[in-house]
Amino acid sequence: MSMPTISTRLNLPLRIALFSYGFRPFFLLAGLYGTLSLATWALIYPGMVQPSILAASSIWHGHEMLFGFSMAAAAGFLLTAVPAWTGTKPISGWPLAALVAIWIAGRLAFHLTELVPPVVVAIVDLGFVPALAVAIGRPLLAAGRARNLVFVILLTLLFAANAMVHAEAMGLTADSASFGLRLAIYIVVFMAVLILDRIAPRFTANALAARGVEIQAAPRPWIERLVVAALIGTAIADLSGGPTTIMGLLAAIAAASLIWRMRFWRSGETLGQPILWVLHLGHAWIAIGFACLAISALTELLAPDSALHALTVGAMGTSILAVMTRASLGHTGRPLIAPRPVVAAYLLVTLAATTRVFGPALSPEAAIFWTTASGAFWVLAFGIFTAVFAPVLMLPRADGKPG
Repeated sequence: MSMPTISTRLNLPLRIALFSYGFRPFFLLAGLYGTLSLATWALIYPGMVQPSILAASSIWHGHEMLFGFSMAAAAGFLLTAVPAWTGTKPISGWPLAALVAIWIAGRLAFHLTELVPPVVVAIVDLGFVPALAVAIGRPLLAAGRARNLVFVILLTLLFAANAMVHAEAMGLTADSASFGLRLAIYIVVFMAVLILDRIAPRFTANALAARGVEIQAAPRPWIERLVVAALIGTAIADLSGGPTTIMGLLAAIAAASLIWRMRFWRSGETLGQPILWVLHLGHAWIAIGFACLAISALTELLAPDSALHALTVGAMGTSILAVMTRASLGHTGRPLIAPRPVVAAYLLVTLAATTRVFGPALSPEAAIFWTTASGAFWVLAFGIFTAVFAPVLMLPRADGKPG
């Protein structure tokens, strides 16, 4: 009688499923890079480490959080959502590995700018977004899903924003990098608004229906139009350099419309389910971010930099963590219950945002302390996500199904 192997006795999976679905490698990369790049920045900002990069350290930090971390998370979501929207097979295997390689090459190029000419860095780094746009655009066009082509448009705008950063690095422009980064922030936040609007009310309705509570989760078209108009108006007013009063008023309208939209989501009913309330929290941070922009533009109570970090650390960080955890559990056949360490990560990323946005306003003389503390909270949050979800993302589905 043969003895069972260790893998049989422990019921361990015998294969790696990392490239079987788009969310797997890109969510893992988002977690890893979100942890490591912020840990590096937490050392750069107080002057403990001198960066070897193509631009000022703040440009490096903003670029890598937007076009490295956030783009990895966006790719993971879109490569998973588009097959569901279109009824097509997901990209997997070597084509998915090629996309991952293009993303990694961009990160390496941006970190090796003292060795690689700026034009080469630009070519390598700019390659990922068009490749992703083609990967999701072809099935959307074939399926006639014109409504979802907005994500291809947003990716095209992100490509342009990234090109502005590289144009300054190559000496083609004098001051386009900061503009490109601010444009990218608005685009990523707009993507988060669209995604959360599609999933948060529906998931909430499904969860409450399971408890015998019926709610009307259908979007109110006039609210959606107001949200979109206010967000676009705020971005245009800010980026065009027009009167700050107009931008502040538009940002206030955006914040109010986002909050009004949540009025129909029954957020209070989700407090017992962290995997659900964190989606609502991510959306709430978007509203808080635009409220902070309004306060910054109309008063002197909050610095513009702090207001922007309400959108980046708060809105983007929380929304990305929320979507990655929910999608990872759902698409690997696991119960939709956030592990306790991950619930701590939800709280840590909000603590990172609160510290970064409001700490310097309360005690400007301790701005370096607040920023460094915020970075530490962020690193802990995404470090926890990566440690908990790395096996989930790398190993086969718990229910034995493909994907």
